[in-house]
Amino acid sequence: MTSPRSEVYNPDIPQWFHCFSRCVRRAFLCGWDNYSQRSYEHRREWIRARLAVLSKLFSIQIATFSVMENHLHIVCHTRPDLAEKWSAKEVASRWRLLFPLNRKSDGSPSHPTEQEIQAIATNPKLVEEYRKRLLSLSWFHRCLNESIARRANKEDSCTGRFWEGRFRSEPLTDAEAVVACSVYVDLNPIRAGTAPTPEKSEYTGVQQRIKQRSSQKKLERAVEMVSVEEFSKGTLTEEDYLVLVDKTGRLLKKGKKSISPELGPILTRLSLQPDGWLGFMREKKSLFKRVLGPPDSLKELALQFGKQWFQGLAGARAVFI
Repeated sequence: MTSPRSEVYNPDIPQWFHCFSRCVRRAFLCGWDNYSQRSYEHRREWIRARLAVLSKLFSIQIATFSVMENHLHIVCHTRPDLAEKWSAKEVASRWRLLFPLNRKSDGSPSHPTEQEIQAIATNPKLVEEYRKRLLSLSWFHRCLNESIARRANKEDSCTGRFWEGRFRSEPLTDAEAVVACSVYVDLNPIRAGTAPTPEKSEYTGVQQRIKQRSSQKKLERAVEMVSVEEFSKGTLTEEDYLVLVDKTGRLLKKGKKSISPELGPILTRLSLQPDGWLGFMREKKSLFKRVLGPPDSLKELALQFGKQWFQGLAGARAVFI
């Protein structure tokens, strides 16, 4: 039985989440379709591009993402504290960029006029309503998933669902859980056998980070992502994180059961069990059902939301120190 999101999500406080959306019937609606013998690979770019737009408008920070052929992963941080600092004009401008009244000839949104901004900014009730929506995890996914579904249905000349129900969200209790889950998400293509290395893992956050490091200027139309130093709370540098992803990916690909010497010190800094790290990368879904984090954090979050416990304590003890 599906549990209500309100059991683990409080829109009034900053929280980290691992969010997951799957195509209906688990069909490869963003990859090669055996039935029609057509490739829908371009839809993965649709999703990445839309994510890039939303990452600049919502008060939601992104640590990483992975757009697969039939599902999507996002690790994100809700920031109501930032949205509360926006002026009425900033709220109105962001909303009108998200839902423009006019578009350019290429279909991109026209920049809102002063009159359009003032129509919202001078209405306090509208400002507060739109502010709440721009910090909402549900509205973020609505604006992402609905847009892609409409484009795909138009391309296929059909109607009906593109995504399998609503997105799923898994709270990440602390920085260690955010790092562990981000590595898990970034390694999706390698685990699925669709990419040999992180730098060749298309439509992922780790590939974008690698491209940005090798580029002398800021990437155009990139997804706006929070720095590794920030989401790890200073425990890791970006170089540390890329080493962690790369070395873990190599071990998974070779089917190894023990970690390499380079990973030990990094995992220890993160309070992660070296012996349980690869097992977590392979079997995360069976270890954690609702919330991801160390045992004490799971218990603390359960009490915060009026529960006695969350399923996954055994997995937490196996993965976290």
